[in-house]
Amino acid sequence: MTPLVTDELWNTIVPLLPAHPPSPKGGRPRVADRLCLNGILFVLRESLRWQSLPLELGWGSGSTCWRRFAEWTATGVWERMHCLLVGALQERDLLHLERAVVDSSSVRALRGGEHTGSNPTDRAKKGCKRHLITDGQGMPLVVQIGPANRRDEQWLPCLLWWLWIVLSYGRRPRPAALQGDRGYGFAWTIVGVLAWGIRALLAERGSPHGSGLGRTRYVVERTHSWFVSFRRLIVCHERYGVHYQGMYQLAACIICARRLHDGHQGREGWQPFSQAA
Repeated sequence: MTPLVTDELWNTIVPLLPAHPPSPKGGRPRVADRLCLNGILFVLRESLRWQSLPLELGWGSGSTCWRRFAEWTATGVWERMHCLLVGALQERDLLHLERAVVDSSSVRALRGGEHTGSNPTDRAKKGCKRHLITDGQGMPLVVQIGPANRRDEQWLPCLLWWLWIVLSYGRRPRPAALQGDRGYGFAWTIVGVLAWGIRALLAERGSPHGSGLGRTRYVVERTHSWFVSFRRLIVCHERYGVHYQGMYQLAACIICARRLHDGHQGREGWQPFSQAA
């Protein structure tokens, strides 16, 4: 099987991993971090139960991969890795920051939890929302999850705060403009966007259909489909929101790392996965 961890992804994550020196008492050798990361990515891509990971592929047991994922999630490895990868994209001029695009999408949650809520668009079943900000070509700059019963505009201040943190790792701390549909076009949200020094291209509430933003705003819909290609994210199976958030952060890292790997290709025709994958 072709390893799932690319060199770009591995070289970024290595300095962020917590150190675990060998125990002076001896014992069974620790499974290599890169092997465990391959197992984590396999679960993310195929949506297997952790205990269903095929052991013959060499990444230890499912429990080992789960413990490593939980540890790295708790120490903020995925968030820092995503920031570093976005900074690398900026350095190579692979980001389009003339504009950014914000949008959300609902996901059903099977096990409930504090990160879920009654989804008004799904017969009040438990669900959560994926909130995204992408660059002008759909690179995920910010991804956050929250309850499905919270309105989109309520998350915008948090998303802008995270956007500033992520872009501060590169040369440019903010995009020139922010696009969004009428779910974000309240007067107070527009003022908040302008306060960050960003031009607000949010469709105003009550405006007629056909704002024209769809000609360029479609990229965020494409990014939603990229996330859905990770089967673990189609439905929320996680009991705790921090773990589901960690899965999303890792998926964003994979998309950014693939963009770095294929940076020599044309931007318009780029896809997050090679044909071989």
